[in-house]
Amino acid sequence: MRRVMRTFALMWALTAVGLWLGSMLPESVRLPVSIGTFILLIIMIFVRKVRILNAMAYAIPVLIGITLFWTTQFYIEQLGTQLVLTVFGATIAMFVLLGVIGWAMPDIHHMGSYLFAALLVLIVFMFIFISVPVSNVVALGFACAVVLLFVLYTIYDFNQMRYGHIEEQEVVVHALNLYLDFINLFVRVLEIVWRAKDA
Repeated sequence: MRRVMRTFALMWALTAVGLWLGSMLPESVRLPVSIGTFILLIIMIFVRKVRILNAMAYAIPVLIGITLFWTTQFYIEQLGTQLVLTVFGATIAMFVLLGVIGWAMPDIHHMGSYLFAALLVLIVFMFIFISVPVSNVVALGFACAVVLLFVLYTIYDFNQMRYGHIEEQEVVVHALNLYLDFINLFVRVLEIVWRAKDA
């Protein structure tokens, strides 16, 4: 667990680098960087060489940091700095609580395939919503579904550490999984708060 959490902390340092880069770059880079990050995550599914996989895993927090800068700027303009910081703090508290729950639960490694299937379904719907405009209520419901999925993923990922299902060569990728759990929770909770104002 210690190695995973140290790597998790390192990924936040890399995110800080990405945030700094984002502040230096024009907002027009946001879409291509987001697409590049998504493609990189897809490629990682098929990569078997640990060194290449780890290099990709370390690159992703930098890329996410770039897009996160512009995402948080948008929500700061819409919701105010104080509320964004409150959501960030609440996400930290939720993440820790979910980690404790995952640590305390019986082994649920068999849930991995179900969670991955649910993730694929949500990705399909995400592309549909990009192509077809939807109402604010539908988008709000989708954001809630994403939060629910990553609540379950966070519990699952901590549970995998608890029962020793993480091999030595999987440490970096598992830390990335936890990192992505947190990022998705934070960004989607922000979206829920924003959309709930107009629902």
